[in-house]
Amino acid sequence: MLLKAAEKLERSDPTASALVGFDGFLDTIIHLVEERVDVTTYRRMETMDQFADRVAAAAGYSANIEMVPQQVKLGGNGPIMADGLRHMGCGITYVGALGEPIIHPVFQQMAERCERVISLAEPAQTEALEFVDGKLLMGKMQTLEQVNWENLLTHVPERELLSVLNRMDLVACVNWTMLPAMNSILHGLYELLGRCDTAPLLFVDLADPRKRTRDDIRGVLDILSDMQGRTRVILGMNEHESAQVEHILLGETDMDIRNRAIRIRSAMDIDMAVIHPLRSACVADEYGVYAIEGPYTATPRLTTGAGDTFNAGFCRGLLSGLAPEEAIGSGVCASGFYVRHARPPRYEELIAFMRDWCAVECGTI
Repeated sequence: MLLKAAEKLERSDPTASALVGFDGFLDTIIHLVEERVDVTTYRRMETMDQFADRVAAAAGYSANIEMVPQQVKLGGNGPIMADGLRHMGCGITYVGALGEPIIHPVFQQMAERCERVISLAEPAQTEALEFVDGKLLMGKMQTLEQVNWENLLTHVPERELLSVLNRMDLVACVNWTMLPAMNSILHGLYELLGRCDTAPLLFVDLADPRKRTRDDIRGVLDILSDMQGRTRVILGMNEHESAQVEHILLGETDMDIRNRAIRIRSAMDIDMAVIHPLRSACVADEYGVYAIEGPYTATPRLTTGAGDTFNAGFCRGLLSGLAPEEAIGSGVCASGFYVRHARPPRYEELIAFMRDWCAVECGTI
């Protein structure tokens, strides 16, 4: 199936248009020091357990943990997904928090490569503590309060925004959790989608909603269910997020992620529910559920942004005419390329990676 998907990508027209939003972060990628040897040499904390043990041992006392910045890069689920889609051939209109009134230098190159950027606020900030087995994202989000429907309409009149939506093949709304006024944007989009000549696909990723209340989460799930009547709604989740969503919807959690995807899609009555654990992915639609193992590596160069790149690869596949079961293949391969090369693949690189993975019988590459 993966080889067939690669062949379909190669034959398809790679052009497509996407509106992506609505966050924007300055990401500082950080390693934590386990032991410093000298001025230039140290051993990092490789696992989250090491960090947790250090913090637990300091309870009732204190601790000094050294952070070593590795790089400062554009961040936020929206910019990373948009960057992935752009690499894969999509024309991007980005709406979010990239700097106001001037685009922040970290986002300048991205902005120049987008067809249009509508920036509503200064970017938020994240310190991403990276470990081999995961990451902790420590954020400062006050500026994101300005990302709301009322402010958006001061930058783009409603009639113009409707014209923009009519030209889009995809609208991706990500990082709902960190955007306190995101529901206002979803309600505004709901109204405009009802007036579109041809409604674009709507992809939504809540992005780790643990800090939001059950009522908040249930509320946004209800909004997405309502939006299905005006467009095809796709909800993307990692494994932990899917468990939380299923429990809120149904009061229990199925340990099989394929069943979980089926149950979430059915309960919400949306087009697709997509779940991407660390080593695999699955998607449920009205016809069934499909799963695939991903090209996992134990030695990633970069993990922050891998889920967003999966989302980009999955949506890129759908926009190129792949069936859902094929698009999860383009998703896991986009993510697999990203963690190995610390950047998203170009369209032709994605196709080559999918074929390479097939050539080794979907083993390690």
